[in-house]
Amino acid sequence: MNINNEALMGAFEIMGFGMAGIFIVLGILYVVSLGLLKFFPVKK
Repeated sequence: MNINNEALMGAFEIMGFGMAGIFIVLGILYVVSLGLLKFFPVKK
């Protein structure tokens, strides 16, 4: 089986950008949710 190392490294780079993007979006959603809870606290 012949693997093109250049294509493999390019694929890993694209995969890394995708995974980083997912974690960045999750972090933004977490910060926004914390801000919303601070501005609109839960009433008991």
